[in-house]
Amino acid sequence: TANRSDGMGHIGVARDIVALQSLENYRNGKKEFEKVIIPDVSSFKVDNNNLPIDIKIEDPKACLRYAGVSITGVKVGESPKWLKERLMSIGLKPINNIVDISNFVLFETGHPLHTFDADKIKGNKVIIKKLPKGSKLVTLDDVERELTGEDLIICNESEGMVIAGVLGGTESGISNDTVNVFIESAVFDPTTIRKTAKRFNLQTDASFRYERGVNPEMTIYALKRAALLIKEIAGGEISSEIVDVYPNKIERKQITVSFDRLNKLIGKVIEPEMVLFILQSMDMDIVEQNDEEFVVAVPGDKYDVTREADIIEEVLR
Repeated sequence: TANRSDGMGHIGVARDIVALQSLENYRNGKKEFEKVIIPDVSSFKVDNNNLPIDIKIEDPKACLRYAGVSITGVKVGESPKWLKERLMSIGLKPINNIVDISNFVLFETGHPLHTFDADKIKGNKVIIKKLPKGSKLVTLDDVERELTGEDLIICNESEGMVIAGVLGGTESGISNDTVNVFIESAVFDPTTIRKTAKRFNLQTDASFRYERGVNPEMTIYALKRAALLIKEIAGGEISSEIVDVYPNKIERKQITVSFDRLNKLIGKVIEPEMVLFILQSMDMDIVEQNDEEFVVAVPGDKYDVTREADIIEEVLR
């Protein structure tokens, strides 16, 4: 359904299709899992360290993870035909190759990205924090917004650049003159982003996903995917290591489920072997099991699966 965080990118939808195909295999007596094949990012490598950008999270409750990488010597211009057509096919207007790539990867992976003109990041520092009430920031829609003191902001060493997870700023955005790019791939607290989006009456493709919870396991993959596409389409060199600030690693949630409770809630007896097979087909790990119950570890893309009833719903779905 449209509100599920795991269905907000093509890879997430593919995972559901694979689970369905795996279940067909099971019903046909072939207990084999199908696999999602995603674009390979193993060719990612750092070309030089000419543009390191420091990252500091000052509010780890609102910003759970923040990763970034720099690319120098890009040529901003029109996107190739295939990229423009794919974006237009889902109702997006092409802007330029750098912004189009970040949008493409957003819809492919379900993980929002933001691209900065790296030369506009004063002091080569990215600081994630809340600015004092009354601070001003001009966003990409050319509106000057007054901050409340509760809004998470991506700053350089002297000023705010972006309303985190919601909307970029005019000063630090990509323009036709941009030659150096910094890519952000982050995980923000859903409640913080939802409150800010509501305060400013803004809903963007990024905020829509952050409000529902993004997959922390996709953070680095999405970053590498975007960096490789930028190199391929806009040229340039990867000019920093990936900096990944991750204060408190988000582990997979472990949930205990009773087979008896599952059958009572569903109203039909499903054999335990099939239950476990269905869950494993959705990339859930069976941590332990006995005749009465089992413990399942939930992947990061299923942000809203937090209790026994949610696991039962996944089996039933």
